[in-house]
Amino acid sequence: MTIDFRIKPPIPAWEGLFAEGRDAISKHFGISGIESTRSETLEQVIAEQDALGITHAVIMGRGNEPGSSNEELAAFLTTQPSKRFIGFIGADGAGVEGAVETIHRYAALGLFHGVSINPAVIQPGVALDDPSWDPIYEAALQHRLPLSITLSVFLGLFGSSPNYDYARPSALVRAAKKYADLKIIISHAGWPFISEAIATAIYCPNIYLSPDVYLGFPGSSLYVEAANFTLSDRLLYGSCYPNVPYEFAIQHFRSHNWNDGVLNKVLFENSAKLLNLV
Repeated sequence: MTIDFRIKPPIPAWEGLFAEGRDAISKHFGISGIESTRSETLEQVIAEQDALGITHAVIMGRGNEPGSSNEELAAFLTTQPSKRFIGFIGADGAGVEGAVETIHRYAALGLFHGVSINPAVIQPGVALDDPSWDPIYEAALQHRLPLSITLSVFLGLFGSSPNYDYARPSALVRAAKKYADLKIIISHAGWPFISEAIATAIYCPNIYLSPDVYLGFPGSSLYVEAANFTLSDRLLYGSCYPNVPYEFAIQHFRSHNWNDGVLNKVLFENSAKLLNLV
């Protein structure tokens, strides 16, 4: 069994977002040899998941803009026929205060299993290690929701205001130590600052790494070494689908040299415990 910790499926009202992302990685990084995702409908996506043994998938919310809103995600989670898809509240948007209000509003629905935030799009921009972020951590902790923070060169530098601060995992140390009971997932795992991400996770036992598509990028075998060394309980599989096809994403995880039992933890056990599925 496998849990996909990062997916953007074509749920109702999100079809345009899905179509836009079907070749995002190859387009932005100029990588050849990656085919566009073939599926176009939610039913086709589910069929792909079934074929690959993917039992659950986490939809990372974005914010409150139509076409990728929490309202639309909540409506889907309410009506989906199974519990396959798991939603994280998207707290991107207008500042820390707006993010906190969004977390409280949607956590009260009881539909969401976590909070997702991309610091690079919070305006006005604030350094990630600044204490003014603390209300976001406190809101997530109040509702006992893990917090996924997206850090990578892709989002940190490709945004409207490029800033390496939004790719540096070490910027989370202060908050991780202050809020030791809060589970923090570094989505994209801070690539290309791989050693820094690993060191941060080793130092902060409440930090998890989800390298998703970046496990196939230069230097990324260090994530596997770290899991084999000491982080076997805190590495998570994510596909970043539809930015790359499922076959591409999962093959990059399965093709590495994992110690006995580690791959199953990465593909299923760690996420299941984090999401309280077991």
